[in-house]
Amino acid sequence: MTRTNTLNCFAIAIIVVLASSALTIAQTVSGELQQWHNVTLTFDGPEASEDGDPNPFTDFRLDVTFVHSETGLSYKVPGYFAADGDAANTSATSGNKWRAHLAPDHVGQWNYTVSFRKGKDVAVSDDGTAGEPVANVDGLKGTLEITATDKTGRDFRGKGRLDYVGKHHLKFAGSGEFFLKAGVDAPENLLAYDGFDGDFKSDGHKDKLVKNWEPHVQDWKDGDPSWKDGHGKGLIGAVNYLSSQGLNVFSFLTLNIEGDDRNVFPYTSYDERSRIDCSKMDQWEIVFSHGDKMGMYLHFKTLECENVNLLDNGEMGPQRALYYRELIARFGHHLAMNWNLGEEVGYVNKVSTEKKVAWANYFAKHDPYHHHIVIHNGNKHFDLLGDASALTGFSLQTSQVDFKHVHGSTLNYLRRSVAAGKPWVVACDEPGDAQHSLIPDAEDPTHDNPRKNALWGNIMAGGAGVEWYFGYKHAHSDLTCQDFRVREKMWQQSRIALDFFREQKIPFWNMSNANKLLLSDNGYCLADKGKLYLIFAKDASETSLDLTQADGVFEVHWFNPRTGGDVQTGSVEAVNGGGKFMIGQPPSDADKDWVAIVKPGTAGKTYSSFGAPAKEKRADPMTLSAMKDFKFVVGDGFVLGYIDKGRKALAINAAQHQNKFAAAEGKYKGKPGKYDLVLNALTETDGESTYRVLIAGKKIGEATNPETTKDYEVAAHRFDGVELKTGDTIRIEFSTTSNGKIPEGEAFAFSRGRWRSVQLLKPRK
Repeated sequence: MTRTNTLNCFAIAIIVVLASSALTIAQTVSGELQQWHNVTLTFDGPEASEDGDPNPFTDFRLDVTFVHSETGLSYKVPGYFAADGDAANTSATSGNKWRAHLAPDHVGQWNYTVSFRKGKDVAVSDDGTAGEPVANVDGLKGTLEITATDKTGRDFRGKGRLDYVGKHHLKFAGSGEFFLKAGVDAPENLLAYDGFDGDFKSDGHKDKLVKNWEPHVQDWKDGDPSWKDGHGKGLIGAVNYLSSQGLNVFSFLTLNIEGDDRNVFPYTSYDERSRIDCSKMDQWEIVFSHGDKMGMYLHFKTLECENVNLLDNGEMGPQRALYYRELIARFGHHLAMNWNLGEEVGYVNKVSTEKKVAWANYFAKHDPYHHHIVIHNGNKHFDLLGDASALTGFSLQTSQVDFKHVHGSTLNYLRRSVAAGKPWVVACDEPGDAQHSLIPDAEDPTHDNPRKNALWGNIMAGGAGVEWYFGYKHAHSDLTCQDFRVREKMWQQSRIALDFFREQKIPFWNMSNANKLLLSDNGYCLADKGKLYLIFAKDASETSLDLTQADGVFEVHWFNPRTGGDVQTGSVEAVNGGGKFMIGQPPSDADKDWVAIVKPGTAGKTYSSFGAPAKEKRADPMTLSAMKDFKFVVGDGFVLGYIDKGRKALAINAAQHQNKFAAAEGKYKGKPGKYDLVLNALTETDGESTYRVLIAGKKIGEATNPETTKDYEVAAHRFDGVELKTGDTIRIEFSTTSNGKIPEGEAFAFSRGRWRSVQLLKPRK
């Protein structure tokens, strides 16, 4: 396939200049000369090669300054060595082509001036006079005439660049739309693809993890791009599939030389740090450009956690500057994207505030388009809030199998950023835990927890959306996935959420979290107070809203986040402002999750049913926390347990104690009486632990966890009619055990007897 075909019949213009008294073809302009499109300037410059001397990546610096004639808007765009100009197809490693990209945001005339200098390490110098001019190219000038875009639909070239605008959501500069995302954060090694050039496929570093994306070849369509006579169909097809499911983002590492995969890097070889593989980068660019057309936001994760100190020992030195410059030069023209400074930064290798600030500052200074800049939480990175850094947002990771901390963690970063004076855009890019997270449909066909706690949990906190991570204990994991279809039921539910906000014209960018307006703990509230209230009720059977500070009549409509469809009317048509009112029940399945839209009523309309005054909030059942209210029993044949802070539970170290019991005791301080006692234990796939409950030294019952395919789900063991007196000792004895199903070394893994709490409930009637 020729480069012209790859560019989908882009217009190509030849610009002729007079140089050295001879007529020389010095530059070409390719691409559709339209607003928001990639307009590419290619210059005939010095002959060079990837492994040559001088080094074309460090010892030449091409910059093109574009100025819009009417507004005076100016962009200084870095350029790069492009080998023969068609390296994606020819695999060329040498040539005389040098290239720069403009994504014009205004129609009309753009004038440009070229700076092209050579000299030792000039590419990583910010000194405009460093080196010396490259004859015949330095100083070139030209003009581009840009017309309006003709793109529509999902194609980002019809929407414009996605900008940070000082709010919690990004905004398209062309269409004015605000953006919510839902898509994939996995596999992290998406670019470890055998269709790309490079010896990473056979260099002895985790070669078995290289992908062919064969399951998605069927999704490639006639007219879609490929390279080298048909390469790339699997990965292009994968992008098509994600787009067809209504998703709008995919994520990928661009450097994982150290880490889990070790097959993704821009360099010519695994040990190289200053020479770029031109053909591989051009092939990446074909995939990313197709992503633009298919409405897919590009999440550039620039470093895996093990690599944060790989370049210049973490300093903002010449290796890192070259890496960042090449990313910006080759890919910075894309419209919807972010620069992520690194995955789990600080989790493996500690990084100082000064280093992180320097990384962010480089992108802020050298990216002409000022794309969104985030960092991923290996550490909490509160040191980067406000004016402390150039960050405009945060890439959140949580660690609970049930996703329940997504909402609270999102809120925490949003509120801290506002308090620091610069609202951050906070997306949850790895909800769930490392082992499981979003598991395949075959194992969890409903995906209730990810839907309720992660997807809607982030959005209803005021977050920017989610990217789904695939846990390593399951097939099609974060490293091995090549078929996105295995989680299609979750893609459908993600699309339903995005469609809801768009079709119902919910102004989420002007709304903020208002959970305090709910009179129960069964969900979330997002509100533009007095104007619009959005409630996500995990159990919609009894939902009340505080409208004390609102005036007038408010209509109540319901939306099903599980199946989508039209909004519906439930048992109550409207509620009055000025008080606290029940909003009724949805039209069906009231014990499931629903979204309620509470908005100002229609003038002159008569409503047949109004919500009744809210009932007083029922007191929570008395709960004793395993971590806070119980102490371990020492001796008496019991081993010593430990506090599992990550699971908020007590547990036993099964590596030291197998088929043993530990015990913990707490005091009952409530009123005497008869209660139903509920012990909340956690299931474990490697064993079914046993729990014994004793009151004042007397055993009142024993229970064993059920077999499970999911770790750390709550198993509630209920003991009815337990007599308790004030001051009674409640003892929980818990064991380690193995079911012989999970290999560990030369034996099998053991459960740790985890349990979280004891609840005391009114007896069942």
